[in-house]
Amino acid sequence: MIEHVAEVAVTLPVFGRYHYRIPPHLAARAVIGARVLVRFGARKVTGVVVALDTPTPAGVKVVDLSEVLDDEPSLSKELVELCTWIAEYYEAPPGEAFKAALPAGSGVVEKQVVTLTEAGRISIAGEGGALPAKQRAVLVRLGAGDLPVAGMPPATRRLVTALETSGLVMMSDRRRAARAKLATERVVELLVGGDVVIAAFARPGKRVAVVEALARGAVRAEALETAVPGSKAIVRELAKLGHVRTFERERSIGIAHVEGVGEASTPPPTLTSEQVIAVDAIVAALGAPAWKPFLLHGVTGSGKTEVYLRVIAEALDRGKTALVLVPEISLTPQLAARFRARFGDRVAILHSGLSEQARLGEWSRLRRGEASIAVGARSAVFAPLVDLGVIVVDEEHDGSFKQDEGVKYHGRDVAIVRAQRTRAVCVLGSATPSLESYAHTEQGTYHRLVLAQRPTARPMPHVDIIDLRTFIPDGEAMLSAPLREAIGQTLAAGDQSILFLNRRGYATFVLCMACGTAFRCPHCSVSLTYHHASDRLSCHYCGYTQRVPDACPKCGAQAIERKGLGTEKVAAAVAAAFPTARVARLDRDVASGAKAEVVLSKVGRREVDILVGTQMVTKGHDFPGVTLVGVLCADTGLTLPDFRASERTFQLLAQVAGRAGRGDRPGRVIIQTYRPDATAVTAAAAHDYTKFFVAEIADRDELTYPPHGRQIAVRIDGPDEHEVAGVAKKLADIAEDMIASRPELANVILRGPVAAPLSRLRNRTRWQIWLRGTDRTALRRIARALAAVLVTPSVRVALDVDPISAM
Repeated sequence: MIEHVAEVAVTLPVFGRYHYRIPPHLAARAVIGARVLVRFGARKVTGVVVALDTPTPAGVKVVDLSEVLDDEPSLSKELVELCTWIAEYYEAPPGEAFKAALPAGSGVVEKQVVTLTEAGRISIAGEGGALPAKQRAVLVRLGAGDLPVAGMPPATRRLVTALETSGLVMMSDRRRAARAKLATERVVELLVGGDVVIAAFARPGKRVAVVEALARGAVRAEALETAVPGSKAIVRELAKLGHVRTFERERSIGIAHVEGVGEASTPPPTLTSEQVIAVDAIVAALGAPAWKPFLLHGVTGSGKTEVYLRVIAEALDRGKTALVLVPEISLTPQLAARFRARFGDRVAILHSGLSEQARLGEWSRLRRGEASIAVGARSAVFAPLVDLGVIVVDEEHDGSFKQDEGVKYHGRDVAIVRAQRTRAVCVLGSATPSLESYAHTEQGTYHRLVLAQRPTARPMPHVDIIDLRTFIPDGEAMLSAPLREAIGQTLAAGDQSILFLNRRGYATFVLCMACGTAFRCPHCSVSLTYHHASDRLSCHYCGYTQRVPDACPKCGAQAIERKGLGTEKVAAAVAAAFPTARVARLDRDVASGAKAEVVLSKVGRREVDILVGTQMVTKGHDFPGVTLVGVLCADTGLTLPDFRASERTFQLLAQVAGRAGRGDRPGRVIIQTYRPDATAVTAAAAHDYTKFFVAEIADRDELTYPPHGRQIAVRIDGPDEHEVAGVAKKLADIAEDMIASRPELANVILRGPVAAPLSRLRNRTRWQIWLRGTDRTALRRIARALAAVLVTPSVRVALDVDPISAM
């Protein structure tokens, strides 16, 4: 008999893929992409079959697969290949890449435990023979519950082995079932013609009603019982006669059920001449032999979404599917509503704001082909779609597409690779493209399509820059006189305003005015933020909270002051300054996930006069009633120690400015700043992307920053600051020696080691080493060498390929 072997990536943070023998009874289902349960140390874990019958490394003992968890593969071969590429490109454990592609909560784990036998229980009760004291102590401990084998000290393991030999204990596997399971429903289906069934009975009675209901198609047993009370007995009777069958099927969870979103279906608007050009160009690329991504560079409010809808409609008509990525969870319901209005239940949504069961339900609808359009945030890039025709990445510049934990992949870049591999059309949309994407259009590797005008000839809003060195703002709401006056005028006209401050909370720091002691997080190197609603100090990084003391813990003075301001304080101050206005707040403290949609819906229904928010208010929202946008302080991000600080500031300002004037009335934007001459500010005020790009690309060229070069960040963290610093120094020395001794690595620029700007996070000290250069192969060679260095077990070394943050 031929012995078959599966190569498996286990969903754990370990490098390498492992070989397992496929038992004959599992051979038909152990195929590429199938989830399997495999023995890994003292437990069994979920893995994914990535290859079959590959050569087994010499000296490796191959054990059997324990179980195949899928009747059909969870991942297509296309997704298996994509996950393999992600693991290789981002220098990540393969299993972690596959874990990211599988529905959250669907994994299964079995751990090996030691449990008492009946003889062991008798021995504890003193009815068995005498035992050595240490063996008896183990039995007594087992009387309180099973012991996991993993992590068991060798001495205890020897005692357990002796007890197992005596028949007092036994090894067993305990399964932790998947957290997310698809709900099922019992369904009744007619197998023969209804007239045949009725004719078989002399007195049909209620059977007629049951048969008539089933004649229209399979019916849920619960619904049938509601419609025809007593139908359960009739169904059992008909099943015995072979006229009907009952079976279990997955209960679909559509987006209306999941989130309650919906939008009335309206006729598609007439396209502008620019939209027609864009749609025609993208549609012409569907199925074309040559492949090149499109950058849809459209000003805010120019109708990029309508272009997406038209292109996707054409793809669906050709039997293809579509994937749409958005950066914010809060944007997903809004965009999904527009798509559902156009395409109905063919739309499925995927994002972490849903329950694990709801996400699994939507994922399953896509895999079964019941839905053909996936709309979601970053992780939706793994949607189980076949015959992909179009992949859209909306707001492609947004940093939230980059995963910052686990596999540090960039959703936009993975989408581009997936599109290229499936020959799907890829459309990147933004009013403020990333410098990397725009540089690709300059080089000719991307097609650039331009939407320079808003539909119905609505002009871009007029922008005023207010120099805060001249117009001193008040200390509570951060309103200068011109902005305060503009808000009053907007309210008088019956219009809406948005006030933007990228800082949440009530007071951004709290200190003792007597001795200067500031309240900082004990786990992170940041100040604690005061939140008035909870009357607590909170760390926005690790979640630590504490109450505000009455007296200073250091000097005892009752001189505690709350300083700085965030959106909570601004909203309260604005409500006090404009008492008749309806003021709402949109930040992660009050509006995450579904709650954000509630706030946004109120703004859309004009139940809010002034919306105060963080960057959540800048992204993709379309509120025709908003005619005024006020940026309270444009400088908060400009001074961050990050080469992308200027780009992010420009994008935020341009995006938030674009929320104004989307209706019939002209819009106005007021940007308050202490740096009125900064390029990011002046270019955003002029709605001039080209001006910003030209200036920023020249600045980056001097130091080979992207897009002129590539980067890999080596991030080192651990609980002991001295150990972390020592490991960082050791790794930097190795990198420096490699660069100095190997000519092919000579052009790599090494920076560091250096403590991260956020030097402590969740009780772990953080250091960084930066590798920069134009030769990707040279960068990887050094990075891999550093990652392979054995370090203290408590210290972690992680590679961040194409990092977007220096923090």
